[in-house]
Amino acid sequence: MQHKNFLGLLQSQTDFDLDLIIGGMFMPATFVWSEDSVITEYGIEKYRPILEAEYKILENGNIEIFCDDYKLGEDFCYAAAGYISSSEYDKIFGEDDY
Repeated sequence: MQHKNFLGLLQSQTDFDLDLIIGGMFMPATFVWSEDSVITEYGIEKYRPILEAEYKILENGNIEIFCDDYKLGEDFCYAAAGYISSSEYDKIFGEDDY
């Protein structure tokens, strides 16, 4: 099922283990998302251009996100992969109490 934007896809409780393409660039870390994963309001604000962007699921299963800010995409992928401080990770992907 196609959602309006990437945030809608994330909030659909669909499991992913794939690569993202943002701004025409393959992102540096595999994107893993489970039905229990959440993104907080803080995370939505921080990554709004990516999350509001339209996307396409490619034949090979990867997802292309139509956002030109590949640097923000790189930051998002590193964050989702846990390559940030645990306190910042919790603010982005933890419980929504910030």
